[in-house]
Amino acid sequence: MREVFSKDLDYRMMLSLSKIFWLAIILLFVWYLFKIIEKRKLNSKNSKAKGENNSRKGIDAYKCEKCGLWSTGDKCNNKECI
Repeated sequence: MREVFSKDLDYRMMLSLSKIFWLAIILLFVWYLFKIIEKRKLNSKNSKAKGENNSRKGIDAYKCEKCGLWSTGDKCNNKECI
């Protein structure tokens, strides 16, 4: 009786082609899922870095000595200061 049970158990535990196939499919799915996640992280880091670089670019502006308003032109744009 034990021999029949052990043979049945060995048969169930044996790897078949279908089990190997599905294992490979699952591993590929998980691998590509992590690749996609890493790409998204990399793209978001690159876009944040580009955004920071754009915000760090200076513009030609000066601070008016009378009113303290920052202006991009040659003279102050504040109506009270003119």
